[in-house]
Amino acid sequence: MKILGISHKDSGCAYHRVVLPMGYLAYKEGFEGFAIDNPNAETIEQGWDLVLFNRFSPFDSKYDVLRQKLNCKIVMDIDDDWELPYSHINYDHYIAHKNRLEDNIRNADYITVTNERIANKVKKLRNDVEILPNALPFGREQFTEEREPFDKVRIFWCGSATHQKDLELLRNPIKRLSEFKDKIQMVIGGYSDSNEPSRLVWDRMLRNFTSNLSLPFQILRSMRPVDYMALYEHADIMLIPLENSPWHACKSNLKILEAAAKKIPVIVSAVEPYTNDLDAPVFWVHKQTDWYKHLKTLINDEQKRKEAGEALYNWAVRNYNLDHVNDRRADLFTGLRKA
Repeated sequence: MKILGISHKDSGCAYHRVVLPMGYLAYKEGFEGFAIDNPNAETIEQGWDLVLFNRFSPFDSKYDVLRQKLNCKIVMDIDDDWELPYSHINYDHYIAHKNRLEDNIRNADYITVTNERIANKVKKLRNDVEILPNALPFGREQFTEEREPFDKVRIFWCGSATHQKDLELLRNPIKRLSEFKDKIQMVIGGYSDSNEPSRLVWDRMLRNFTSNLSLPFQILRSMRPVDYMALYEHADIMLIPLENSPWHACKSNLKILEAAAKKIPVIVSAVEPYTNDLDAPVFWVHKQTDWYKHLKTLINDEQKRKEAGEALYNWAVRNYNLDHVNDRRADLFTGLRKA
């Protein structure tokens, strides 16, 4: 089966839902293909059995033409809730493209999603949907356990400017870390000052994460998806704060998996989607005081950090190995081609 993946080089969503799965699916017997940002006529002329994309593609509204030309199946992937709350930084983009995205849902041959909540939303528009969770090729490429050594305990958070409200959850707990000022370094990853609004948001996030810059800190700039796990090499404890809301509940547990790849212990908000995996060996935050409680324990106990990181790695490999999820992806695609 020949599969054409359509990606976007700077999109983490496309990387995890198209580029990475396609890269390993091509190793399976009977499968070939690759992912490309902007397929031209020459690429299309090579002939494809299936076209896979995340949310949008250059062929939106032209699927009938594509099917007639290639006699192919079209699979659309959705990794997150597309209906953004009004407070979201990308709300205007959602309003501008909502109809286009929902038309894609209706017109593709099949939809793949990351979790049951998204699947239920898709089913309001059509029933052909399969849950394929995010997964990683643990121990390969950038997903190895390699980390940079450091003489302090690095408390790490990584994300984008869309997480401003989530980082506000850490503001008061982090103020209590002043007693560990000589033992820790706060590390914030994903920083981008590409425009003035983004810079202002990041400034507020940084102040929340460093107790108004009173704690030692390091800023790591955002990286392309093919390299971004290098940010995680500067971490000893990872914090994953998340607001409790229906929209946030549609996210995946990818941040936990990324930390697991580097054997980093995780302190995480006890909300969906993370509580969908209650067996995950993480440090759950049920109330605000839990952030400090778990941080104090892990800062003071190197052995506990190591054991927790190992346990998380082993759990993630058992439950979210890309090879296993790709077995399901291959079965789905094969069945679609035969239909």
